[in-house]
Amino acid sequence: MSERCIPFLRSIALHSSLLASCAALSTAGGIAFAGEPLGDCGASATRIHEIQGSGRSSPLLGRRDVVVEAVVVGTFPGFPIGLGGFFVQEEDSDSDGDPTTSEGLFVFDGGLGSAFAVGDRVRIRGSVSEFFGLTELAQVSGSAVCSPAGSASAAQVRLPVPDPKHWERWEGMRVRLEQRLVATGHHGLARFGEIVVAANDRLWQPTHRTSPGAAALEWAERNARHRILLDDGSDARDPEPIPHIDVAGGRTLRLGDSLNELEGVLDFAFGHFRIHPTEPVRFEPVSVRPEAPPTVRGTLRVVAWNLANYFNGDGRGGGFPTRGARNAAELERQRAKLVATLVRMDPDVAALVELENDGAGPASALGELVQALNERTHGAPYAAIEPSSGELGEQAIAVGLLYRPSAAAPLGDPAILDAHAHPNFDAGRNRPSLAQIFEAQATGERVTVVVNHFKSKGSPCDGAGDPDLGDGQGDCNATRRRAASALIDWLGAGPVRGVVAPILILGDLNAYPQEDPVRAIEAAGFVDLLAWFAGPDAHTFVFDGTAGRLDHALASADLLPEVGGAVVWHTNSDEPRLLDYRLGNPPEGYAPDPFRASDHDPVLVGLFPDGDGDGLTDARDACPSSAIAATVTLADCDSGAPERLDASGCTLTDQLLAISAARPPRSGRMREAGAWLAKRVDEGTVARRDRGDILACVARLGRGQ
Repeated sequence: MSERCIPFLRSIALHSSLLASCAALSTAGGIAFAGEPLGDCGASATRIHEIQGSGRSSPLLGRRDVVVEAVVVGTFPGFPIGLGGFFVQEEDSDSDGDPTTSEGLFVFDGGLGSAFAVGDRVRIRGSVSEFFGLTELAQVSGSAVCSPAGSASAAQVRLPVPDPKHWERWEGMRVRLEQRLVATGHHGLARFGEIVVAANDRLWQPTHRTSPGAAALEWAERNARHRILLDDGSDARDPEPIPHIDVAGGRTLRLGDSLNELEGVLDFAFGHFRIHPTEPVRFEPVSVRPEAPPTVRGTLRVVAWNLANYFNGDGRGGGFPTRGARNAAELERQRAKLVATLVRMDPDVAALVELENDGAGPASALGELVQALNERTHGAPYAAIEPSSGELGEQAIAVGLLYRPSAAAPLGDPAILDAHAHPNFDAGRNRPSLAQIFEAQATGERVTVVVNHFKSKGSPCDGAGDPDLGDGQGDCNATRRRAASALIDWLGAGPVRGVVAPILILGDLNAYPQEDPVRAIEAAGFVDLLAWFAGPDAHTFVFDGTAGRLDHALASADLLPEVGGAVVWHTNSDEPRLLDYRLGNPPEGYAPDPFRASDHDPVLVGLFPDGDGDGLTDARDACPSSAIAATVTLADCDSGAPERLDASGCTLTDQLLAISAARPPRSGRMREAGAWLAKRVDEGTVARRDRGDILACVARLGRGQ
């Protein structure tokens, strides 16, 4: 049974408690019920550290009519919206001084008698129980407020803890962390009011940073010691208002934002320790929302992006719900955010993942997306690559390619990698890959763009003999590794008939950079462009509070010199889910903008940079920074002679300046320039009548030396 059934189970417990309380008698200091006497304030009571003990469960488990006298350190009344109780802690003077035994305890009373305030010294009678791992006092049968009030100091806690089990010693206690805490996960924020915070920096997927096996397991253990859940003092689903979302300066919380201190009570629920704050929580903005994508050099802009299930139903307004939008209104909102992202990225080629697998025709998801994009891009219409097979494989989702014909011309037919193309490619689990060769209109360079979507880690592959080996790579690693090897073999054979071009592998490989599938591709000579240009912090996805990169751009060795840059635009993974297109989210959170358009960040690659715009890429241009002018102009001297560009990308001006730099004495410079110009006249590059005017400008160079 899921632990998210706790409110339901609590209701059963509360009902039982009410039945047992029918004989309640009012007393002047609180509430007393039939049973053993509550006793006067100050009388003998069981110490909380005796109830908690030093183990995972209470040594007094099941003991009834246990009386504790302690200080209230946190109240969370109301049920099932609130926690239905309060936390008490032994007074400082009554602590046993043993760091392995907690001095705090949760009291579940369902709101029966809790009119207590923080700081009250109270006397409570109830039964010791363990509720899904939380030691608590339940079935409260008596309570009283004592005077004077007591004092229970916060335990000073610092991350990382020596071991995640270390939190047990503070269970139920008031705790305080005085250190920089960074928001590193907010998957449960809108649904349960939870945020993962970590010491000093965000957490990283182990195999994003280190090798599978012992190193990855050690990294995972380190992550566990550096994190704690910040909760909202409630078991409510879809809390309103959503807590912790507002950041100083009126901004929305993004992963990477930070706190300098946190105080609250330590609870255990749903399998995790968590802190319910008792002091205001206010994150400071650190992670700046990038309104525009980072720049990359290049004349051909290529985007790779997982759209998080873009389905358009039957393409005629029906066919809902889908695994993406649940109705037409959600589809409209989803499409608006996707198009806004693509418009700002301005791709010439876009490799898309998690499209509805219904071809590329006008009524398809891809066709509809292209139409919506064209409505927003005046004068620069897009088109979709249409495989001859229509649908790609038999799965519900597929990959796709769109392009701008004015910038990229497709050459040859698209090619598909599936089980027919290579026997080791499991198309029942991996999505078929799609390859197309494009020629850049600006430079004439060619590139083979391949979009891929390998099997996810989210469901097992035991039926394929491919279980999770516990090395940090998750389920189905061998299935992905075989897909990577098949991809390399297939590309090596030249999948697009009659045309060969350098290769750019794109898409969601469902593998982090240090995992076997990515390493297999790199071992075949491909270069991880994001690692090369953007460094180790280029993440595209956040899972369970840990960031990593599932989305990749890998270039063949012959393409690398023509790559001007590769970046990630962090518009999605660091943004809360409550900003996405779902109608169940707070209405004020939605905007038709690029933020939380998907759960994956898009990747942008710049190809074929041509700094001087002369039609030759910088990698092939001997003079890549030449400013093309109409006439040969040396310094401030305009000769009036027409400028010319040679096959190497250098102008007449470039070459004359090079001669002048190599021959500083004026006489030597003039002789060299004269001889060079004579050859240009003979070959027809320079008109004979212009030779003297050009030499006059050469003579003016370096005067006064």
